[in-house]
This record gives sequence, structure tokens and C-alpha cells, in this order.
Amino acid sequence: MGVEIGDLLGVLLLAHGGPGSLDDIPAFLDRVRGGRPCSEQVVNEVREKYRHIGGASPLPGISQSTAKKLEKACGFPVYTGMLHWQPFLEDTIPRMTAHGISRALVICLVPHFSECSVGRYRQRTAATADRLGMSFNFVDSWHTLPPYIAGLADSIVSARKAFAPTPGAQLYVIFSAHSLPKAALPAGDPYELQLRETAEQVATKLALADDRWTVAYQSVSGPGSEWLGPSVDEVIAGLAGSGVRQVVLCPFGFVADQPEILYDLDVVLDRKARDLGVTISRTPLLNDGAALIDSLALLVERWKR
Repeated sequence: MGVEIGDLLGVLLLAHGGPGSLDDIPAFLDRVRGGRPCSEQVVNEVREKYRHIGGASPLPGISQSTAKKLEKACGFPVYTGMLHWQPFLEDTIPRMTAHGISRALVICLVPHFSECSVGRYRQRTAATADRLGMSFNFVDSWHTLPPYIAGLADSIVSARKAFAPTPGAQLYVIFSAHSLPKAALPAGDPYELQLRETAEQVATKLALADDRWTVAYQSVSGPGSEWLGPSVDEVIAGLAGSGVRQVVLCPFGFVADQPEILYDLDVVLDRKARDLGVTISRTPLLNDGAALIDSLALLVERWKR
């Protein structure tokens, strides 16, 4: 898509969002749950997660830093909008149009597309942008971009260094992503396929044998429905039973640090694994590092053509 003279272009980065303080958690959960009631027990459990990681979500700050770095790299104004917390995307888009932005490239900071996840970002973007007359191109997925694949591979190499070379030791790599309820996935939804494609490309780059890695799921929330599996817990239990004691965990479905990583994996899962005799080395996330900025800049460059 070429750039026309007279266009004022901008980039909008979308993310899940997160509370800025412990006091924000009830209102944040209300947004996430679409107004459905939330028990005091659940609120307290979530509050404890955030208390453990410092009392606030690091995600909005990382997203803002990413926007600033991308703006410097691509030369276009870059904005951030959140799905469930400030700055809400419904507030950011009017600010963009007030600044004269007539066309935007919209990128969700989630590499893999599902209609019930990234599709929601697209729907809410369209509802506001169409009302305000801002045209936009929405990037559905970017799960095979070379800088992203290279960044994941580098993160696995880094995590492997935690394990001293041990004769006969079996090292295993788990690629983890957010699980989704199967009932919410429409026929032909590409989420599972895209996850597999990413993992295969990283495994090929690192020359991982097919029996030394797998894709697993985490962050199941809510009883009463069947979710994508196997879970990371199930995979680790199976590995422990077969004698594997060293696992590199690569949460490739997540771009930036958040409670699903810093608490669910680094605290809860790590404890469960150690009880089974398994040591986990979790890969660093891309956050606002060069691999992510290069990936986003590549999307902008393709949009300009």
C-alpha cells in the first residue's frame, strides 16, 4: 500500500492493558469480565498477584516505551491504546484524529491471531475509527517475521546458559501461549496453526530435534468449558515422569512482562516444577528490545510501500 501525498499517517499499538495500582484492580477486572460480577475472593487473588510483582502492571509502561522507540525508528507518530485499561483505545483514536491523523497502521502487540482475542481489538478499533472517519490497516498477525523469530531463538540460547553442560542430561523446550476456550474459536481459526508455525521456525533455526520441544498452553481462566491444551503443567508433569530434569520455557505468545509471566510462571509453575524435580529456565521476553522494535518497524516499512 503506497503513501499518498497529503496523507498524515500514524501508527497505533494495541495491548491488553493493566492496572496502575492495587486500588485499580476491581475496576480493571470489571473491564476484563465485561461487567460480570467478580467475587471478593477472585479480587483478592488477583491483588496478591500484582502485589507480588510490585503492585502494578508493567505492561502499559513497556508499551509506551515501545511506541517511543518505534517512532524514532520509523519516523511516524506512534500511539498506544489499551483494550482493558488506560489509555483506552477508544480514547487514543480521537486523540489521533485531533492531531490530524487520517490513516493509521494498527498493530496488536500479540503475534498470533485468534478471532476471540486479536479479533476483539480489531472490532473495537473499527467501531471508533469508522465513527471518526479515520481509515486504518489492521495487522492481523506477525508470527513469522524474521526479527521476531530471531529474537525468540536468541532468548532460548540465553535461557539455556542457566544449565551447565551435564553428560546425559535431557534438555527440553516448551513454547507456551495463552490458552483459549475451544467453544469461542470459530471454525478455521488460525491460532493453533500460527503458534505451531512460529515454534517450528524457531526450532529449525536452533536445530532442535522434533522430540525435544512442544507447544503448550497457560493462563486458563474460568471453569465449566474446555480450553486448548495440553497445559504447561501437564507437559512438565509428563516430562518429569520420563526423566527430563531441565526445561527451557519460552512464553512466545506474550511480548511483554505481565502477571501471567512474572507470577503464574516464575512463581507458581516454577514451584510446581521443582516439586517434580524439574528446573525451569524461563526465556526473557522481547519487551521493548531490538527484536520487537525491528519487527514492528518492518511492518511499518511494508505498509509504506
